[in-house]
Amino acid sequence: MSGSGNTDVPNEDPLGIDKLTIDYDYLVYRIQEYVASIQLETTAICRRQNELIREQIVDQVVEKNIDGLNSILGKCQELENHFEMLEQIAVISESFKMRLAQVLREYRQLKR
Repeated sequence: MSGSGNTDVPNEDPLGIDKLTIDYDYLVYRIQEYVASIQLETTAICRRQNELIREQIVDQVVEKNIDGLNSILGKCQELENHFEMLEQIAVISESFKMRLAQVLREYRQLKR
């Protein structure tokens, strides 16, 4: 075979199209991976924020309910205190009745 240079090794991709195609496919693959990882991170962050918001809302509702119940308990305690005062007034009234009865008896005895 008479050689005219590079005829022994045929150049199948003289313009580098095959390499360009492989590089392009790899670049698209890397972009897809990167977008997928961003999507996963974004989804995770959104879920966590949603959980935090729900927890805060639930916590706020629970705190508000606890405050309301504490207020009611305070009013019940105040009511109980009023009833205790009424009982004390009843005891004092009975004591005054006995004292008045004694004073009236003594007065009647003096009057005789």
